[in-house]
Formats: sequence, structure tokens, C-alpha cells
Amino acid sequence: MSQARNEPETAEVDRLLTAAARVIAGVRYCWLVTEAGTGLNARPMGHLAAPNHEWNIRFVTDGRSRKASEMRRARKVALIFQSDQGDAYVALNGRATLIEDEAEVRWLWKRAYDPYFPNETDKANAAFVQVGVERMELWIRGVTPEPFGLRATRLDRGSAGDWRLSDNMAA
Repeated sequence: MSQARNEPETAEVDRLLTAAARVIAGVRYCWLVTEAGTGLNARPMGHLAAPNHEWNIRFVTDGRSRKASEMRRARKVALIFQSDQGDAYVALNGRATLIEDEAEVRWLWKRAYDPYFPNETDKANAAFVQVGVERMELWIRGVTPEPFGLRATRLDRGSAGDWRLSDNMAA
């Protein structure tokens, strides 16, 4: 494919990634879905920041928790963000990595986490979940194609870390 044919798609992918990052940055909580031996488990999570340029999203958690155990066993997770005001939904799929090394956890730690880990035992079991996003499905009014909500706009990450637009899917 020629460079000229790639430029419109690259611009569209960049526009969609920017819109997805804006939705995520404006949402305080999201749903984290993990795979359990008996099915799926979903729980609300407060994400720490908007995704970085590599599309990694981080959470702080208790390394003793059920979600941490599930992610050690099956690293594939889903994150679901919803903005009612923006009429926007972002579903991310990727691989979770638990950051449990004491020095790394200490380096990432912020005082704002102290209320959730009130004593030294709790702090000693704190871990960070880092999700490397591999696929996203978007429904963002005014950004993704109309009619809104009929089809997801899907982006997939290639092996080189580049994003590409996939065929739209039925919702």
C-alpha cells in the first residue's frame, strides 16, 4: 500500500486514539473484567491516569485480592469506560501485568493511596496492575460513525505497536 493511501487511515486512527484517551481521562472509574475459573468477574476500579503513549493503563490494588490471583492465572483482561455526559463508551482489551516488586511499588507510590492501604501489612501487599492495551472498541458520539451505537469502531494493535482500524463490528 502506498504512503498516500496510508495517510488518511493514519489520521483517522490518531483521531480515534485521541478521542478514546480523552474519554478515559474524563472518567473517574471503570470496570475491570478478569477471567476466573468459573467465568468472568467484573469490579469497578479507579484508574490512576490517562493512558500513556504506549497505551498502558495502571491501577493500584491489593496483591492478596481475588482480582490479583485471577490476573496471575489468566492475564487477559477487559476495561470498560463510560462517560454519560459525552455519550461515550470505550472498551479495552489487553494483558495485565502485576507489578509487585517492592522497589518498583515504592517508586510508583503516592500518598493518595495511603487511605486504601492503612497499615504496614496492607502497604507491603500493595501491587500495581498495568494493562497493555491490544484492542479497543469505541462508541463515541460525534466521533465514531452514525447511527450511534449500531456498530463498534475497532482498533487493533499490531505486533510492532502500531494501531490499525479494523472492520466495524455489530454491537
